[in-house]
Amino acid sequence: MTTTWRDRLVLSIPFVAVAALAVFTPSDDGPTVCPFALCTGMACPGCGMTRAASHLIRGDLGLALRYHPLVPMTALALVAGWGWYVLRLTGSVRPLSQRTLNLILIGSSVALLAVWLARLLTGTLPSV
Repeated sequence: MTTTWRDRLVLSIPFVAVAALAVFTPSDDGPTVCPFALCTGMACPGCGMTRAASHLIRGDLGLALRYHPLVPMTALALVAGWGWYVLRLTGSVRPLSQRTLNLILIGSSVALLAVWLARLLTGTLPSV
């Protein structure tokens, strides 16, 4: 298996991200960098996901789910995608079909928007 600098970068990013989230705890009182939140004054569909991922990495599932209910699904999708990339590099699997990729993307988007709407209607969106 020959790897390029891009492959090595893609393979290392998850470890760097997990280490950063384990070391640095995102806080509620930090500055808002979300363009959607800055323009609209309300939380975007993904708001709270970084804080949720940080708590999930630390093993606090309850608090992670409170920050964003889709964090376990997102974490599982990221791990599966990374694993698929590794298998693609070794030639063990073929690329996913365009139809499968579209179903995954559309399903994820629908879930994200559904949770956002439910949180918006129940007043449980995180503060911006």
